[in-house]
Amino acid sequence: MRYCKNCHIVYSSQAAACPKCGIAEPIKTDSDAASEADRSEIRRDWLWIAIGVPVLIGVIYLLIKIIYSL
Repeated sequence: MRYCKNCHIVYSSQAAACPKCGIAEPIKTDSDAASEADRSEIRRDWLWIAIGVPVLIGVIYLLIKIIYSL
């Protein structure tokens, strides 16, 4: 089954184009799928870094504050 991004319907994967709007979806090769997966993984890794570094700095800051307050 394919999903048309233009008219938002699901249609048969055997059809060459969307039956409602007629836009053909480009056929993806294995290398295209692998590169999309790699991009998704890289984006997810950067997201974790962007969230993790400020959290780590905040935890270190709180630990230092707690130690000095004793």
